[in-house]
Amino acid sequence: PRPDQYVGIATYRGSGTTHQKITLGFKPDLVWTKSITNAENHAWFDSVRGSTKFLRSDSSDNEYTISNVGLTPNGFSYTGTSSGEINESGQTYVSWAWRAGGNKNTFNVDDVGYATFAASGTTAGTITPTGTSIGTKQGFSIIKYTGAGSAATLPHGLSQAPEFVLVKNLDSNYNWAVYHKDLTSAAYYLFLNNSDGQSNNFYTFWNSTDPSSTVISLGADSSDSNVNTNKASQSHICYAWHSVPGLQKFGKYTGNLSTDGPYVELGFRPAVILCKSVTNGNNWFIKDNKRSSSGFNPVNQRLYPNATNTQMQQTTYHEVDFLSNGFKLRGNGTEDNASGDTIIYAAWAEAPASNLFGGQSNAR
Repeated sequence: PRPDQYVGIATYRGSGTTHQKITLGFKPDLVWTKSITNAENHAWFDSVRGSTKFLRSDSSDNEYTISNVGLTPNGFSYTGTSSGEINESGQTYVSWAWRAGGNKNTFNVDDVGYATFAASGTTAGTITPTGTSIGTKQGFSIIKYTGAGSAATLPHGLSQAPEFVLVKNLDSNYNWAVYHKDLTSAAYYLFLNNSDGQSNNFYTFWNSTDPSSTVISLGADSSDSNVNTNKASQSHICYAWHSVPGLQKFGKYTGNLSTDGPYVELGFRPAVILCKSVTNGNNWFIKDNKRSSSGFNPVNQRLYPNATNTQMQQTTYHEVDFLSNGFKLRGNGTEDNASGDTIIYAAWAEAPASNLFGGQSNAR
């Protein structure tokens, strides 16, 4: 009934070297920030790697550091940090944030910290994580681990099989590997940092095996084929989600290239949607309930997770209505509604369509 305790969105003005706190209403474990007004890299930081360790979703770059960034009980803060990616004076930013299992110790499950992985009670795989933040109620976990090189299984700690998985090698410049339950099969993959459609050429990131209720399968790195997810002796970070009624859903729709586009039923009013055509080489795109030129429907401001572009206002081609129980395409653009294309989505809620107290959500 309270998705705002697990996913949040904030927009803010950069303060340069002046201390600034961003309020979300909960302590996040993953924050993804992008400048709206300037062509800057996307910046991802989380509680498992440490809040000063950043990744760029628009790049294959390995992990880098920005000092004086912290997670707070109600959001996150910048102290004397002037960076174009997160806090440059005069720029406007948007941040999307998720709560996982907290960060009270090295291994965390549902806001309880443990000193060892074994003590956390998480079902083991052949790889033992080096850090975790696992939220079983909200179906989201963050797992840091060292690659095995040989085919392996990575424990995710969730109550059911993940449907959407992102993995990034932290030590080397390799692409972000993406698993989604609606790719053709687990032999296929996407890259978050580019616009390529799905492929099963050469790489077997997921060892051609769908995640189970306990582990994510990783292919061997022989001939450097799976260095993105399982490079021997190198560190990786994994973000894994599964659908939770009223909070988040992962699925697909088929485009029709019409302003009377597909309707996608979610069971909640969306706060944020992330989509990608798996059929063709089109950009990923992300939209949310904080960025619309009118403040209402249609939602027409978009950013590309795989590119540094500034925010673009799209009228006619890429408009979307956020409804009480899903979203509907209102544009005839090829990125999100090409005729016959399969488009996968990841969606998170602002409010469930109906809650435990008999309340009903409305369209924007």
